[in-house]
Amino acid sequence: MVLRMSERNDLTVAARDSSTAAPDRNALKELAAVIFEKYATLLLLVVLVVSFSVASNRFLTTQNLTNLLVVQAVISCVTFAAIIPLIAGEFDLSLGNMIGFLAMVGAVLGAAGYGAAVVVSAMIVAGVICGLINGALTVRFEISSFIATLGTGILLSGFTFALSSGQVIFSGVPETVTYVGQERFLGLGITVWLTIVIAIALLYLTEHTPFGRKLYAIGGSERVAFLAGIRTGRLKILAFAVAGLLIGIGAVFALGQNGAANPGFGPDLLLPAYAAAFLGVTSYRPGYYNVPGSIVAILLLAVGFNGLNLLGAPFWVQPIFNGAVLLVAVITARAEARHIKK
Repeated sequence: MVLRMSERNDLTVAARDSSTAAPDRNALKELAAVIFEKYATLLLLVVLVVSFSVASNRFLTTQNLTNLLVVQAVISCVTFAAIIPLIAGEFDLSLGNMIGFLAMVGAVLGAAGYGAAVVVSAMIVAGVICGLINGALTVRFEISSFIATLGTGILLSGFTFALSSGQVIFSGVPETVTYVGQERFLGLGITVWLTIVIAIALLYLTEHTPFGRKLYAIGGSERVAFLAGIRTGRLKILAFAVAGLLIGIGAVFALGQNGAANPGFGPDLLLPAYAAAFLGVTSYRPGYYNVPGSIVAILLLAVGFNGLNLLGAPFWVQPIFNGAVLLVAVITARAEARHIKK
């Protein structure tokens, strides 16, 4: 059968249209996949905010949201402290006990009559020293960071109870520390603004400096990094020291917010901090520990528990919620890592 000229032209145009439509559809699918891969956690956060706003008229209020952010200042410092060793392929399980110990050090010094300069300096220096010890145990003594930091965490817990005799210390906390912890600036707590500054500094440190790039290289393959001339041991020790510094800052925030030091404070922060760190792997830079992704994860955890609490959820929901999110985050992080390797 011989096709007319007009019919042949119509078939040519149709073929051309179908060939251009297919790439357009593929491009849209790829764009949607990238958006979902990098911003799924952020989208889930938006869904939770909208859902709780509809379910409770107390959620989307200035007082609730500002209080929510203030509470997250301390957990943010613990999460940031967890991220730095994680980037280098190491764990620090002493962070929860460390922040409790450092807060108690500050409270004891304050009760002894020392001013804010001494109290804050002592807490931060003690945090760096704890980090250096963790790093030395891991690198110099070649002990698994999982075991080494678990051991130092238990030691710090004992020192905390020894310093306090098992009592809450609430007298003598310097006014400057409580001012930083409890006062607000431009509607937000001072600790929230300081946390934002810390997050920006860490983002620059990890992604725009040789130190950060070398840490990622060590976490990717320590042997390859060593053969490339990177002093892996020294950088790992430094990573633990930075984690201790961040915990010292978080301890200052906690002491200022509470106006006291409780010997039982700290260990409960470890699981949500690691849940946020692992969940952060699924966004911004999928497959890699990163600061922006962890911030979104922190807010996601905070909004989730805050909304459930406003809806009347019992007290035992928080550990179940944190544990479930941690498991999901670890599974997702491992899946992202396998995807990156492929």
